[in-house]
Amino acid sequence: MALALAGCGGGGESQKADVLPLAKQAFEQAKANGVDLSRGPCLGVIAKGWVADVAHDPRQPVDDLPENQCEAFRSGKAEHFVELDPNGDVIRTG
Repeated sequence: MALALAGCGGGGESQKADVLPLAKQAFEQAKANGVDLSRGPCLGVIAKGWVADVAHDPRQPVDDLPENQCEAFRSGKAEHFVELDPNGDVIRTG
């Protein structure tokens, strides 16, 4: 599900531009594989230090629960994220 923002930097603007297509590609791959995107799955590491995640839009309290965040983000292996809604639209990056 969604990623908490506490203590994370947003990455540079050029980094965001580079990872947005990767997040959308991960989303499309998950969709093609039949993943239930309405449940807010983690889409995984998409680039060094970045994960893609699906969340509700508007966000819901469940989106901020640690167990609903990508493991790589929780563990510090990734410092940044791209958050997509269940339709694949970018909600935010961090």
